Formats: sequence, structure tokens, C-alpha cells
Amino acid sequence: MGVTFLPDNDKKDRYFYQILIFTGHRKDAGTKSKVHIVLSGDKDETRIRTLSDSHRQIFQRGGVNAFLMSVPKSLGLLNYA
Repeated sequence: MGVTFLPDNDKKDRYFYQILIFTGHRKDAGTKSKVHIVLSGDKDETRIRTLSDSHRQIFQRGGVNAFLMSVPKSLGLLNYA
């Protein structure tokens, strides 16, 4: 498993977040849909970002996908729901 750098990362960004997506093992657990994410912290939040990889299939049943998202400034402590 390698880490996929998001295609819209900016080389000038100084903060990085690794995002791990675990896909279940049940029938039809994977997806071919576009997947988007927003990271929200107590200082800032990202715009809508797309998790994609043009070099390999992602979000397959039973898989783990790792992405590296860059942002210009710290988001602070991440919120979760």
C-alpha cells in the first residue's frame, strides 16, 4: 500500500494530513463513486477535496487506501462526528 498525494495539493503548503480509508469486507462494500472529504479543526477547515488516484483502483472491497492532503496552515485539533 502506497500513499496517494492528492492531485490538488499545493507545493507551498506546509501542513500535511494522512487520511486512511478502510473499506469493509461485505459484498458490494467497495465503490467506484467519486469520494470527497472536508477536514474540520478548531482553527480552520479545508475546502471540499476529492480522494482520487489515476494510477490504481481505490475503494475496493476489503481495501485500505492512504492519501496525503496538504494545507497552507494548521487546522488545529480535528473535530469528528
